[in-house]
Amino acid sequence: MRAAIARLLAGLVAFILIGWGAGTLWTSLSIPAEVDLMQEVVAQRTAALTTLARIVTWAGSSFVLVPLAVLSCLLLMRAGMRLEAVAVAVSLGGALLISDLDKLLVARARPPVEHLQAVNGYSFPSGHATQSSAFWFSLVLALRASAKPRMVRLAGAAAALIVAAVALSRIYLGVHYPSDVIAGVVLGTGWAVYVASCLGSQSSVAAEQAAS
Repeated sequence: MRAAIARLLAGLVAFILIGWGAGTLWTSLSIPAEVDLMQEVVAQRTAALTTLARIVTWAGSSFVLVPLAVLSCLLLMRAGMRLEAVAVAVSLGGALLISDLDKLLVARARPPVEHLQAVNGYSFPSGHATQSSAFWFSLVLALRASAKPRMVRLAGAAAALIVAAVALSRIYLGVHYPSDVIAGVVLGTGWAVYVASCLGSQSSVAAEQAAS
């Protein structure tokens, strides 16, 4: 278990540094096309889409994801899936830390358009995109241990739709650039996969020791 913890800590630092480097590089380029795209999105807003975006975006909020993660972990532990429960918790917790630290390190200003949701702090990466990717995909990865392949594929498709909807909602609401949400999805998904890999290898070691 100590080896797995060391790998997780090293991976967490690596993901923070990767996000910092990518964000710093991208913002230094100052791509005008992103601002133009944000203005185009604002021009296409409608009352119905705004209402939908405001609802969908909650699927990536920590106020929703943290209670869901607690419930999911309790259910997984009750089912005897202790490592899977730990993976879900570490995936979401790490994603929150990665996005918060990278926001401070990159310090990218929010898009210069009307924000349809009250926000504070910096723009890169999107916290909603990072944490929703980490949480929803960590649940899918946890299901691999007990669910049928077809069920896992369906859960993966559902998770991908949720994450995509959250990412698009952040752009539509004017609080993030496209590159912010893309970075968030990549960081969150990558972190969830890395966590599952670390703890999955730990599960294999435990099984081998039990069999010997």
